[in-house]
Amino acid sequence: MKKIILLVITAISLIGCNLNKENNDWKRDNLKGKVKSVRETPYYVVEKFGEIQKGRIKSFITSYIYNEQGNRIEANRYNSDGSLSRKTAFKYDTNGNLIEDNRYNSDGNLYEKWTYKYDTNGNLIEGNHYDSDGSLYGKWTYKYDTNGNLIEANRYNSNGSLYGKWTYKYDTNGNRIEANSYNSDGSLSGKIAFKYDTNGNRIEANRYNSDGSLYATNIYTYEYDKYGNWVKRIMYNNDKPESIDEREIEYYE
Repeated sequence: MKKIILLVITAISLIGCNLNKENNDWKRDNLKGKVKSVRETPYYVVEKFGEIQKGRIKSFITSYIYNEQGNRIEANRYNSDGSLSRKTAFKYDTNGNLIEDNRYNSDGNLYEKWTYKYDTNGNLIEGNHYDSDGSLYGKWTYKYDTNGNLIEANRYNSNGSLYGKWTYKYDTNGNRIEANSYNSDGSLSGKIAFKYDTNGNRIEANRYNSDGSLYATNIYTYEYDKYGNWVKRIMYNNDKPESIDEREIEYYE
């Protein structure tokens, strides 16, 4: 079960930032207004006197910095004590397409690099993952529908063999409503179905095993700032509050 979750979530996280045909990362990240930076902190949930409260920090703190064109130029990951764990720097071509990101450890040493290729419509069609010594670690390829929505992603090992495949479905608003993950032999390994609110934020995720049985339902509730961006999100797992995410958002003047 854990493998299914990791495979699908990894695919979503790795290929969710620059795929659907949006003008910039503000739109891809569903951000309103001229956002300069976002700092997100996840917390465990504690319940006191019947109220849901945040406990200690659950995992890494992440921050994203955007330029005035709305593209990410830097991403940082911090440990719970505030020390830097990882830094990612992004490079773009003259069309605003992400062409390279370099990832550095806390000592400032490069430990991996990604490069990206696009078709004539500006769709990302290939991502190559390299180790610090420049050797190829793996490759992703992507396919789209006529609306520019990502419908298929394939991951390959360094030797060119298929590692896994993911397919996606969308509603009329372009929200991803289904993600299916497949093993290298083509067999289904899992599925996630999503629901959204009118702001385009994900409010429900239903997770299924390969046999179609439901094993988890995640519900999300939000609080928003004056721009309509969420600043607090509570995630429930099978009706039990599991985590609280808080965001500090800075805007360009």
